[in-house]
Amino acid sequence: MEHNQVDFLSSPALFQEKEGRYLEVRRREGRVLSDEVVKKLPGMLPSNPYTREWKFRARSLNRLKKHLLKDTQLQILDLGCGNGWMANRLAENPHWKIWAVDLNQEELEQGARLFGRQNLKFVYADVLQGVLPENQFDVIVLAAAIQYFPDLEALLVVLRKLLTTKGEIHIIDAPFYKKKAEKAAAGQRSLAYYSKVGVPEMAQFYHHHLLAEAENLGAENLNGALKIKILQKLQWLAPFPWLCFNGSMAFRPSGKGAFTPLKPSSAP
Repeated sequence: MEHNQVDFLSSPALFQEKEGRYLEVRRREGRVLSDEVVKKLPGMLPSNPYTREWKFRARSLNRLKKHLLKDTQLQILDLGCGNGWMANRLAENPHWKIWAVDLNQEELEQGARLFGRQNLKFVYADVLQGVLPENQFDVIVLAAAIQYFPDLEALLVVLRKLLTTKGEIHIIDAPFYKKKAEKAAAGQRSLAYYSKVGVPEMAQFYHHHLLAEAENLGAENLNGALKIKILQKLQWLAPFPWLCFNGSMAFRPSGKGAFTPLKPSSAP
């Protein structure tokens, strides 16, 4: 198998502390996986303590692929790709070109080593620095990654610049909270958890978001159907929203912290 190389568009020196904290937590959790395990993801042995989580992710991936099959030729950005397991599975479709982007050099290099596909590119980049090409991607996916971005609004402003006119942003496998009190409580739980595993500093890099904020920014919850809610209640699907932002819409401040959709024809 031909190996990919990691392209560096940002300097790793700027993010060493965050990557170090993140990897230390993952090692203590048992989430730093061997090459043999990563190559089989999202398949996971029943003996692994995170098997249930990986079943959720496999089902989310299958639903995402089904959603995307309406278009044959796609440029896809997997943002916060980690070791690249999902990017690899998306790249199984030879008509799709995938950029797997993260600020985790160790896992990016692992993915590049394992997944040698011509239509899969591994990139070390801080998306907020504006180093990725504009108007290029038909789909941007953040899978279990939105919690590493502190400002949802600022992120969406940047991501929309990267989209083609009819592009979409998908946020999956991540919690959003209905009330500010729930968000605050989740922040306290995260601090307590990271303190328990011995890396309390990681809490500053882990962020929580309100569902109402996402909706004000134009999110459509693709998990809103009754059938999906039943499957979530039965614990067959992950208990999170699937948020989709349409790239053909622009947003402007309403003056009250919320955003008002503009008509697609008004988009820059």
